Amino acid sequence: MSIDIQVHHSEMVRKCNTRRMKQAILAIANDYGWEKGEISIALLSDLEIREINRQHLSHDYPTDVISFDLTEGEDHLEGEILTSVETADREAVEQRCSPDDELLLYIIHGMLHIIGLGDKSTAEIRAMRAAELHYMQRLGAGGTE
Repeated sequence: MSIDIQVHHSEMVRKCNTRRMKQAILAIANDYGWEKGEISIALLSDLEIREINRQHLSHDYPTDVISFDLTEGEDHLEGEILTSVETADREAVEQRCSPDDELLLYIIHGMLHIIGLGDKSTAEIRAMRAAELHYMQRLGAGGTE
């Protein structure tokens, strides 16, 4: 399997351990049958993700994660996952988990969107939460509420 994963840290956020993020990307890609591809992860500040959210989704507020499925063919997965380290740090306190676990959840959620899972209907939300929990547990992280 050859999934190229690039991680970009904003200078505005703390450095993060990306090992489990990459493991999550590879596990999800493998489980959903992708053997080749490129995934880019951007670890951003609230200010940076707010601007992207405003430009691309017309939402003028920071958010936890935004993903873009850029896949054009059936044999090469491509996507971008943009996530806020600051939001993860804040939400980790609320969720009573580590900031790195919260950030991992965002990466998993974004990758699940890229491979086609939705979260609009009740059934989609249920499937998304089950998949998130599966990968969080598989990677030795806390679960989701």
